Amino acid sequence: MHEEGNTRPLASKAPLAEVGCAVFDAPAPVGPIWLAWVPAGLAVLHFGPDAPEADRARFWPEGEGLAPGDVPPALHARLTRYFDGEDEDPAGWPVRIGGTAFQGRAWKALRRVPRGEVRTYAGLARDVGSPRAMRAIGMAMNANPVAIAVPCHRIVGAGRTLGGFGGGPDRKRFLLELEGARVDGDRVLMGQLDLL
Repeated sequence: MHEEGNTRPLASKAPLAEVGCAVFDAPAPVGPIWLAWVPAGLAVLHFGPDAPEADRARFWPEGEGLAPGDVPPALHARLTRYFDGEDEDPAGWPVRIGGTAFQGRAWKALRRVPRGEVRTYAGLARDVGSPRAMRAIGMAMNANPVAIAVPCHRIVGAGRTLGGFGGGPDRKRFLLELEGARVDGDRVLMGQLDLL
């Protein structure tokens, strides 16, 4: 794993050809997704047609103009398969992100939660070896720059409640159901859950 300063990027196989950004039109209620990538993988996946200024500043600090272009064919195919309900698990997509050491451990552990399964904040805290770090897990999920690829929608509250999600409850419900969970209101009824 490559380290830069105080961050630890996650890197996966199958690099993208270049640096770029684009908007992918996902079905409702997800809607447009702003994407940015570097050769090693996906760097930003943000709900909405525009990147937040913080993401632009973090990934392109000199303001190097990244004008929206086309989604690379391989990434477009993966997004299409995922939103068509095919057995595409975005947790296996190549990503290149950085964060604190704890965030990196939390994001890696979350990427090991299979499609169709969920974890509680406490369960993921145990998975990273910090069983009392539920609040830190929540903060790591909130800092996740690649929603869906680091599937923070798979984190639920105690008692199978939906809990928070930066994309909002409707998107979280949609993504969980797309992956095979049954959701009624704000509770996950099906899908493997580690309650211990």
